[in-house]
Amino acid sequence: MFIKSKKTVLLIAAILIGTVGFAQQERTILISTNKGDMKVKLYNDTPRHRDYFLSLIKKGYFDGTLFGRSIQQFIIQGGSQDSRGVKPGTLVGDGDRDMEIPHEIRSNHIPKKGALACPRRDVKVNPNKDSDMSMFFIVEGRPYTQGQLDTLELVKNVPIKKRVRAELYPPLKPMLDSLKRVNPAEFNKNVRALNHRIDSITRATPGSLTFTKEERKAYTTVGGSLHLKNEYTFFGEIVEGLDVIEKISSIPTDGNDRPKEDVVMKVTILN
Repeated sequence: MFIKSKKTVLLIAAILIGTVGFAQQERTILISTNKGDMKVKLYNDTPRHRDYFLSLIKKGYFDGTLFGRSIQQFIIQGGSQDSRGVKPGTLVGDGDRDMEIPHEIRSNHIPKKGALACPRRDVKVNPNKDSDMSMFFIVEGRPYTQGQLDTLELVKNVPIKKRVRAELYPPLKPMLDSLKRVNPAEFNKNVRALNHRIDSITRATPGSLTFTKEERKAYTTVGGSLHLKNEYTFFGEIVEGLDVIEKISSIPTDGNDRPKEDVVMKVTILN
């Protein structure tokens, strides 16, 4: 097919640009409760979770359900169907295996305060870390100091670094010992190169820990629950109403971590 006019070309270009812009737009939802409202943006790079969550909201799936689990400085969790209209003290949040979907864990989405995720069964029975979309949780966590983050990195990385050094250093030791005697400058250069390689391999080793600047900023300001990273799919975050998390988590709970005062929700799509 041939395009016959410049006007037609411009019109098609405008349509394409508009389509791309719409596709990249982040969806926003509102979680309304009797303790306040939380405005949440959903990430585009977790599309399975985003779209499934939106489909449930459109059906009114979460409306009238409770935040049925609350652990201060950790999480608030709700949305399960068995929490709707139940008596005080009833255990809620059994989950639904038929609503599990594959994880979309992204290293750039961290468990900072306000992060949105769905729970999952233990890795012993769910090694793929599939998400149970029948309910969701929001991270509260706590703030950390820079020193605490440094210590966490050391605890994780020092044993790994020792193992890497034990593999790389012995074959190089004769050469380094010789250089140290006859050419100290070259010795120092080689030691720096060796240490750089050890650090690089350590950071790339599964189980190591290195906080990015963005993570350090988040964890030392709003806070978070560090041990949840790479364990759950975080597919959104609160952009307005972080204080509501604290209002909910501060409610006294029973032995099942259920708030003794019901926190009922209604979830709507804003855009």
